[in-house]
Amino acid sequence: MFESGAVYRSVPPHAIGFRLDASEWAVSQAQMWDCYSYQWTAHEYEYLKGLRCAALIGGERAGGEYLFTAAPLGDGFSAAPEQAKEFMFIKLDNGRLTIQPTNRVLFEDRSFTEVVTDPPKLKLQEEVWSCEL
Repeated sequence: MFESGAVYRSVPPHAIGFRLDASEWAVSQAQMWDCYSYQWTAHEYEYLKGLRCAALIGGERAGGEYLFTAAPLGDGFSAAPEQAKEFMFIKLDNGRLTIQPTNRVLFEDRSFTEVVTDPPKLKLQEEVWSCEL
């Protein structure tokens, strides 16, 4: 919302800045993929609220703070376990927004996590689990 009270919408993520002096930001730095669903759900993980994190953007780490998570609904990609993704919205220290899938974000909880130099290699889920056969 502007100081005048007007609301501006349909702003692309790479154009969003949290500070007036935010540096230039490319589309590929703001997000990895175009949206692949018309239906989404948003959620703020209470445990992650306000935690420091590092987003892996173009092979580099960018520090920031977790804002919330969005997950697509009703699309063909999310039904496939190796494609199912949630997207973390992160306010970066450089004043920009980035939206990254969970496998490109490392969180810092000083009472629990260890400092790592390389992100862990996580195995993608390949099976669909169901209690009804």
